[in-house]
Amino acid sequence: MSDPIALRWEALTAEFLGEEGVTLDRAFGRMSLLVDGKLFASAGPRGLLINVSAERVAQLIRLGDVGAFRSGAGRVMREWAVATPESDWSALAAESLEFVADEAAAASGPGSATT
Repeated sequence: MSDPIALRWEALTAEFLGEEGVTLDRAFGRMSLLVDGKLFASAGPRGLLINVSAERVAQLIRLGDVGAFRSGAGRVMREWAVATPESDWSALAAESLEFVADEAAAASGPGSATT
């Protein structure tokens, strides 16, 4: 495997698979890292797809660490971004993992539809 994105993805996968609740499965048509069944990181041809708050996406875009993520229909997804190959994937994936895990915990907490 000589593709730089594939190599970085392989290292990132090895790093995060030991975390509690983290699994590897298919999402968005490619292998992705999930926490408690929710996607938090996935590598694609442009870089690493991450899920963080809309405010954080805007900040990371201003810093040049990520680009906007557009759905297949071209709609900008406010809480999703694509980290550039030059950015710190490990730190961004960790931030995404925390955001997704917190969102899932809040959704299943007191007053949610699932309780």
